[in-house]
Amino acid sequence: MFNPFQRTCADAYCEGDFAHVEDIEQVRAVSDTLFTFLMIELGTPEDCDTREEALRRMAMAIGNIQDVAAAIEKIQTA
Repeated sequence: MFNPFQRTCADAYCEGDFAHVEDIEQVRAVSDTLFTFLMIELGTPEDCDTREEALRRMAMAIGNIQDVAAAIEKIQTA
């Protein structure tokens, strides 16, 4: 069973394409690694038990993704 942050993620991610998932095994079965990462990060076993913590984790993930995107933009193409 998901906590409210995981349920919100499942309902919102990819315009609700994964709203049907009910547990972490189903999350892993859809083979979308970003979705799996988000659902694990937002999980109660990871001590994500407040709205503030969920938002902090999402902000950190966004920052990490932006850092990678910026690094990729700097790659010279042939």
